[in-house]
Amino acid sequence: MARIKLEETLEYLYDDIQPSLAEAVREVLPDAEFENRELFRAFLNAIGRRCHDWAKIPNNLIDSV
Repeated sequence: MARIKLEETLEYLYDDIQPSLAEAVREVLPDAEFENRELFRAFLNAIGRRCHDWAKIPNNLIDSV
C-alpha cells in the first residue's frame, strides 16, 4: 500500500478537479450561487475533518515516473 497526503494531493490537482466539482454542484443545485475557489476550499476542509492526514491507497493506483 502507498500513502498520500490526501488534502494536499487534491489541492495540487485543483485545476483538474475544481471544474468538475463546480459542474456537479450546478447539476444537482442549478440555482446555487458560489465562488468556485470557496467551494473547493470548503470541499477540502470537509475532507480534512473526515480523513486522516495520510490516506492509504493500493499500489495499483500509483504509476511512479
